[in-house]
Amino acid sequence: MRIIIIEDEDLTAEDLALTLKRIEPATELCARLSSVKEAITYLRTNPSIDLIFSDIQLGDGESFDIFKTVPPKVPIVFCTAYNQYMLEAFQTFGLDYILKPFSNASIQQTLAKYRQLRQSFNQSTLAMVDAVSQPNNLIESRKKSLIVINGDKIIPIPLSEIALCYIEYDNIFIKTNVGKQFLVNKSLEEMEHMLGDEYFRVNRQHIIKRSTIAFANTSLSRKLILSLHIDHPIKISVSKEKYHTFMQWLES
Repeated sequence: MRIIIIEDEDLTAEDLALTLKRIEPATELCARLSSVKEAITYLRTNPSIDLIFSDIQLGDGESFDIFKTVPPKVPIVFCTAYNQYMLEAFQTFGLDYILKPFSNASIQQTLAKYRQLRQSFNQSTLAMVDAVSQPNNLIESRKKSLIVINGDKIIPIPLSEIALCYIEYDNIFIKTNVGKQFLVNKSLEEMEHMLGDEYFRVNRQHIIKRSTIAFANTSLSRKLILSLHIDHPIKISVSKEKYHTFMQWLES
């Protein structure tokens, strides 16, 4: 999840960034902006982001001025010490309204709300995609690309560009060879069937492409710990039960 933080208090911005990373390790902080002017300049570049966390009172004005100048394309979570802005916040593409000081629980609830809304959007959009492609429906195992939804974009991802697939908080994600991450509307079992022999399900959480693996280490618990050619914050292990099958697949 790619986010930006608009906040003029350094400690609050740093605390929010660390809290988001702790709760959602896949969070990528794309920018931290501290003024209305700075945020307008940044948002005018049409950055690829998923969510905005924004204070309301900034040194050079209110953050509502930002979104009146550059209409938001993604949801906004307003974080403020005051509650009088609530109505205007929800009229300004507001997903949530968090009163400072925020807590882990309040951030977790906000992220859960975001995931739920995004999943609903993905499902409805993918239903339209499926309806359009119904006459030429392909067998899953013959598909060459996977359709993903990123904001308002429908993107075909070639299967050959998928480095790994994993589940987190009941959501299924793919990560590409260049480290881009997307939420997908399929189960891990469906992905395993679609991806074919170049991929191996090493545990309940991960499916890995052979060329994604840099090397493996043996742990004290006799599991294999995988190191990858791409960044991935979650440690990936191969269970003892899958060790021999995994080794045969790896050298095949």
